[in-house]
Amino acid sequence: MSYAVKIEGSRAKIVNTSNGSTVRTIPGPFSNAVVQGDEAHLTQPNGRIRIVNIKTGATIRTI
Repeated sequence: MSYAVKIEGSRAKIVNTSNGSTVRTIPGPFSNAVVQGDEAHLTQPNGRIRIVNIKTGATIRTI
């Protein structure tokens, strides 16, 4: 599957691009997001990046 992330307000919605359904919503705040494989890299307003596993929603690390 392939995914995209949409920032809505302060949340990040992870979307399945094949059918448009929301996989999960991650509370923020976030200002930007990038998907790489099974990870979403979510930029917080303070400049830190939260790396999240798309399938589980678990935070892998924050850098």
